Formats: sequence, C-alpha cells, structure tokens
Amino acid sequence: MTKDLVKHNINFLEYPLWFQNDRLAHASEDGMVWTDINGYVYRAGYKPPVKTDAIFLLYLLLQAQQNQYAGTLILSRYQVLQDCGFGVDAGWYDRLEESLKRWKMVGILFEGTFYDGKDYKVMNFGIIDGWEICEKDKRLKIWFSPRFIEMMRGNGFFKYIKFSEFKQLRSSLATRLYEILSKSFYLDDTFKIEAVRLAEKIPMKEQYPAHIIPKIRTAINRINKSTALQLDFSVMPSKKDEKNKILVFKKIAKSLSEKKDRPGKQQIFEFPKNGELQSLISLLPPERRNHKSLLEAILQAYEKHGSEYVSRNIRYANRNAKKSYRTYLIKSLKLDYGLALQEDEEVSIVKMEAQKQEALENSRKQRVQEEQRQLEQKLHERAREFQQNMGTEGLNALRQEAFSRLDPQIAELVERKAPGAAINLKRMMDRVAIECMAMENEEAAEREKTQES
Repeated sequence: MTKDLVKHNINFLEYPLWFQNDRLAHASEDGMVWTDINGYVYRAGYKPPVKTDAIFLLYLLLQAQQNQYAGTLILSRYQVLQDCGFGVDAGWYDRLEESLKRWKMVGILFEGTFYDGKDYKVMNFGIIDGWEICEKDKRLKIWFSPRFIEMMRGNGFFKYIKFSEFKQLRSSLATRLYEILSKSFYLDDTFKIEAVRLAEKIPMKEQYPAHIIPKIRTAINRINKSTALQLDFSVMPSKKDEKNKILVFKKIAKSLSEKKDRPGKQQIFEFPKNGELQSLISLLPPERRNHKSLLEAILQAYEKHGSEYVSRNIRYANRNAKKSYRTYLIKSLKLDYGLALQEDEEVSIVKMEAQKQEALENSRKQRVQEEQRQLEQKLHERAREFQQNMGTEGLNALRQEAFSRLDPQIAELVERKAPGAAINLKRMMDRVAIECMAMENEEAAEREKTQES
C-alpha cells in the first residue's frame, strides 16, 4: 500500500460527511440537519463542512492511519496546508482553524444497519472530540472521536481513497461522485442507479433527470481526466418510472479519449466503446463513420455538451449539408446549428400531439353522440310499443296531453293538417309515453318495497 491511500469506511462514502453548497454553508452559521431515507441523520451545530474541509479531514485520517490509528495527532499547521495543496498565508491558517470548528460540531445519528452487518437501534457519534493550538510552538493538537476512528480502521467494509486524486479534483460534485463510485462496484464493473436517487445521495439541489444528467456527465469527464478511476457513462430509461432515468457507470481500463503520448511514437486516437457514443456514430452516413476528424469532433462535443446536443447537430448536418459534409458538421457542432432543428421538431411534436388530442376528443364526442342516438332510438321504439298496447281511450288521452304541450304555432299547423306537422305530434306523444313508462316503473318499484316491508 502506498502512503497516499487512505482506508475509508464504506458508510462514509455512501452517506455524506460533507456538502457541496458553499453558499449554504456560509449562510448556516447556526447549523443544519440533513436526513437520508435509510435512517442516517447528519447534524452540524455550526457551518456544515464543504470540499475544503473534506480535504483536511482526509489528510488527518491519513496521518492517523500512518500512526497506527492514533486517537491524538500533533501536527505542524504549515505541513498540513502544504500537503493539502493550499496556501500558507494567514488566510489559510484561519481556514484550517475554521475547518476544525466545523468538524468539532458535526454529529451523526444512525438508526439502521451499517455495512458491518450488525443491527443498531441507535448509533450516535462525532468526528473529532476537540483540538487546540499549543501556545509554545504553535503546533496543532487534535483528538479524534474514538468511535469514529474505530469505524475507520474496521475490517472488511472499507475502500482505499487516493488522497492525491481526491484533493486535485477541482469540482465538489466530481469529488463527492468519486467517493460514491469508489465503493459502488461490488461484484462486477457496472453500477446502475436512478438519477433522482443518486442526486439525493450526493446530495444535489437538482431534482429532475434533465438537470441532473448533464452535471453528472461533466463530473465523470473530470474524474476520467484527473484520476485513475476511468468510467464509461450512459443513460437508459427507467422501467419503474418513465419520468426517471437509470444512470449506468462502467469501469474501463483506458482513458475515454486517447492514449498517452509515447516517446518517438505518434499519438493514437482511440474512440471509446460507449453505448451513447456508438448510437451517435450510427447517425452518421455509413461512409463517414470511420473518419477520425468527425469522431474527434463528436467526442469533444459529447464530453462538453452531452448526447442530445451532438445528436441534433448530426441530424441537422444530415438534412442540410449539400457539400463538404465534414466542414458542415464540425461547424454545426461548434455553433449548435441543430438547436433550431430541435426547436422546430419540438413545435411539430406539440402540434401533432394537439392534433392527436383533438382527433381523440372528436372521436369521443362522436361516440357519445352515437350512444345517445341509439339510446333515444330504443326509447322511442319502446314508446311506440307502449302506445300500441294502450286502449283507444288511453291513446286519445295521451294524444291530447301531447297536443297541449306543443308550441302554439306548431299546434295550429297540426290542427290544419299541414304537411309534415303530424310528425311533431308523434314525437311529443313518444315523449309523453316515455314519461308514463317511467312513472309506471316507479310505482311498481314502490309497490314492491311496500310488499317486502
């Protein structure tokens, strides 16, 4: 094992010991509480630690590890700042003290099972118990929480984090993602997780896959460029929730883009075997799919902007490039000509969806009208049958009732036996007959109730 590797408890790679949001940290001088759904409760009684504080803590753990996990450390502040890659001016001395204040005020409560497989009803501990600066030689003395040190030296459930890689990752998101991914490849080289769940674990302020995925992709590119952990990143739909996405991380042996230069040999371009990238290449005309200049341009745009950006610009070039396809596509990737194409497609999709919905609504209305027409037809057929079974006296009474309900002008036309006027009387007779049938049904139901009681 090299002196650069820090033995880290998997639980504190899975659950956060620090947070990304520097602004929130500065605004939370009275502390904050963060809770994970699995029963992990993080309480900061002062400003919550951020990436700078995570670097200091990992360095202190490295020193404890190199001293047989000593619970007490005595260190030179100058050496701490130098080894962590920070400045050695007064501001950084103050920042080191600020970090110790933050870690002193962190408490962790866990109700559940840690990766050691033991059940805990309640487990509550801190990170450091105290610290001081000796007046005589200005050296820093730190007392770790015994329970925390015990968990960090535990057997079986840990991963090694390379301190030099951890501190050189400039992005807080990339650093936190590096922690999670360092422990996530258990049985094979592939790790899958829902986008929203990963954002909760980090945690990120973004809540929707469309906002989460581009930031994760940028962080992965940074990890690939700055660490030995090399990853292929792709996205697939979620079967459980169509609004969510599954993020797929796969460990690979070589850099995503190209091999390193070797003395006396020309640099070799190697296009990564990435599902999303292969799908993008398949959009190119078949005769263009092996052109190095296009593959390099596509890879560069993909690493910077993502799959959707590249896809729309390839499709735009396919549709509009009449001459010099290579020049047209490279320019499109640089200036995002495909954005207009995508916007037009989105407008077209919205329009088609509106037309589809309109057609469905018209179909529904026609269906309702047809059902209503058939119902009315059946009622009128029953009304005619009802009238046929009535005696002459009853039929005359029904006709007289129907005539009295006619509009006066129509009634006059019926009396004069004007052409077509009789049909109005017949319709009104049908209506009265339907009312009579309904009344008879109600009376029959009422008699049945009376008999039962």
